[in-house]
Amino acid sequence: MRRGYTREAYLDLVRNIKQIIPDVSLSSDFISGFCGETEDDHQQTLSLIREVGYNVGFLFAYSMRKKTHAFHRLQDDVPVEVKQRRLEECITVFRGEAERVNAALIGSTQLVLVEGESKRSAEDLCGRTDGNMKVIFPKEDVHVQPTAFSTVPISVGDYVLVKILSANSQSLRGRALSLSSLRAREVHCRTPPEDQRDEHVAHTQP
Repeated sequence: MRRGYTREAYLDLVRNIKQIIPDVSLSSDFISGFCGETEDDHQQTLSLIREVGYNVGFLFAYSMRKKTHAFHRLQDDVPVEVKQRRLEECITVFRGEAERVNAALIGSTQLVLVEGESKRSAEDLCGRTDGNMKVIFPKEDVHVQPTAFSTVPISVGDYVLVKILSANSQSLRGRALSLSSLRAREVHCRTPPEDQRDEHVAHTQP
């Protein structure tokens, strides 16, 4: 796919990013069954997904597109059934690793930008962390500040502090604590050490 770097260079970059930004969220696109992809290539993709530990991913089976280098120069030689099987294996591995990575956030407090009601329930709100992770939490009034007594409704566009209580491969669930802001993020949003995290069971549905 005309990538101008090696696996080793990519992994070195990932390690450097994680060293500089320990709580970074990583995402990527994966295409299964590109022209000439061998079974060994596919296994290398699975091992990369396991090694990196992505929070978010977009996975597809390859299909030829006009006006691309592959359309003019390469042959779409991976059978459809092989593409689909490899895609399903990638999705399975990705979801397992994403659930593991997201579970590490249980017990932490995340700054969430409120986007609106959850698509699954009008009683819940949905928002995103700065790592683009979806967070679902009950639609409840919250404190204006962490130490304040007065409460207000949460509105779309608000920043709120949310305590994460459970996680799966696609989203986090928690409870809103108070309104906040980008400026206050560093004070309140920290991932707790492993021995200080609450014990919760990760759900399989957001």
